[in-house]
Amino acid sequence: MREAPAELRADDDRVTAVTGLGVLLEVQNCDTQLSQLAHRLAHLVERDLLVEAKTKVLALQKQMSDLQQQAETAKAEVGAIEALNKKHDAMIAKYSQQLKTVIAPREAEALQHEIEMAQSERSQNDDRELALLETIENLDGQITVLRLEIERHKSSVGEATKAFEAVANLCQVEKQNIETNRAGIVAKIDTKLVRLYEAKRAKRTTPAVARLNGTKCQSCHLDLSVVELGALKKLGADEFAECPNCDCYLVV
Repeated sequence: MREAPAELRADDDRVTAVTGLGVLLEVQNCDTQLSQLAHRLAHLVERDLLVEAKTKVLALQKQMSDLQQQAETAKAEVGAIEALNKKHDAMIAKYSQQLKTVIAPREAEALQHEIEMAQSERSQNDDRELALLETIENLDGQITVLRLEIERHKSSVGEATKAFEAVANLCQVEKQNIETNRAGIVAKIDTKLVRLYEAKRAKRTTPAVARLNGTKCQSCHLDLSVVELGALKKLGADEFAECPNCDCYLVV
């Protein structure tokens, strides 16, 4: 049990403990509503759906980026193969021309071997190029499908954004209404009493002011003993009742 500060008991602006705590309970109810609203806003289903939709779009964009990178790598390899095949074609044409003019059998065999090697490598390159072109076609097909899917999911993001903003705006209006109501109540209370309440509330996660419902404190939800209840009844008009279990102010 705590006696109210002397300044609260001044004749000009005296606020009795019962009246003061009763009004503070109204302020506490507003603060409780604001806390509950903040928790609700932080855990909106609409927020989760929006995050899920955005995450899906990002995952699809990452997947498409990977496929585009693979396609670009394959196209670069095709370009390198085509450049190499041009060299092989030039070598084959050169050696074929020389083959027409040589007389020595060994020299002719050497040129023929070079031509065959170039033709073999070119054939392997052609096979590789065909495989790459097939891969590129497959990747381009996947990219096209993904692009359509991304657009569809972006549409879902837009819808989820609107749904979230609508609910968030309603919460904001509710918050402003509660804050306006709280300000109106606080304006009628002695500022010293408000500071007393704010100081106690700053040290707690549970309500700083609660009603005593029967034998139970509505802040900590614990029962007071017969002795503790008897002590509350003996409090003077200028004393604040406090819960012996959680130290909150009690409206009895």
